[in-house]
Amino acid sequence: MKKWLSLLILLTVLAACKRNPLRVNVSDIDVTVTITRFEKKLFGPPADSVLAAVPQLQKEDGPFFRRFLQLINVGTPGTIVFEQYFKLFLTDDLNREVYRKTEEIFPDLRPLEKKLTNAFKHYKYYFPQRQVPDVYSYISGFNASLLIDEGILGIGLDRYLGKDIIWYDRLGIPKYMQRKMVPEKIPSDCMYALAMTEFPFTPAGSDTIVTDNVINRMIWEGKLLYFVKAMMPKEKDELITGFTPAQLKWCRDNEAVMWGYLIEHKMLFKTDYLTINKLTRDAPFTSFFPRESPGRAANWIGWQIVKNYMERHREVTLPQLMADTHYQKILNGSAYDPQ
Repeated sequence: MKKWLSLLILLTVLAACKRNPLRVNVSDIDVTVTITRFEKKLFGPPADSVLAAVPQLQKEDGPFFRRFLQLINVGTPGTIVFEQYFKLFLTDDLNREVYRKTEEIFPDLRPLEKKLTNAFKHYKYYFPQRQVPDVYSYISGFNASLLIDEGILGIGLDRYLGKDIIWYDRLGIPKYMQRKMVPEKIPSDCMYALAMTEFPFTPAGSDTIVTDNVINRMIWEGKLLYFVKAMMPKEKDELITGFTPAQLKWCRDNEAVMWGYLIEHKMLFKTDYLTINKLTRDAPFTSFFPRESPGRAANWIGWQIVKNYMERHREVTLPQLMADTHYQKILNGSAYDPQ
């Protein structure tokens, strides 16, 4: 009996050691995300009513409204040019057709509000002093998927209508990008964009200057993916990365091969932007790797490096990780070796 009890205790300890450190209790954190449906304010009423309501929009939605007007490039309220251009935007046949499609695809944003509420609860858990932004939805003539500024987060619903939307083909958006322009991608895209904004890439450490090179970009991108997973620990890796299940499996199956290729060809410390972009920017596949690879496969490796580092250094907090620009230190501390 004592042997069985000892074994049970050992298994419990091992399970605790393997517990996902990103699964934290956020039930007592007071955050509720409510999305202001700005597209309804613009395309619900007649255009003349919206023009007359501009002062009210400035009062109610000032910071977002100003950024939105910059996004659609209609000028400044109070000028003749603004009234003319803004009315053209509001009455444009395509914009109104897209609005109707948006209403069809997104009749209710409560499921999205629920996911963002949970994500921002995690955000406040790790960053209690930071502000949860006011969240808006909008359509902007396909100009931008997300609009982020101090205290605001805008979601361009017209960029998330689903793959194979005819307008995306007409705009010349590649299929590999259209595949990710789906409603379920919105929450992870929001948190990734937030991380990019709040923790931008910097080639400077606190005590030394480092250059922008492949491995630094990989690890920075890996930190962003790690941040998204921390905000949404139950989200599928496919949604966080934007990979298909087959692409994600390919990365897992070929992790050691990819890492070996980068080392063998001395690519980790290359500083030319062409090489950096080929490995870390979105594309149909990752240059230097087979066509079965997803674009940005090198960023996935960066994520594995960061995960290894955090597993080996449990004392490091998420804020400390995100603030750390010593990418080489993170690489060395990860002891990364996918053999």
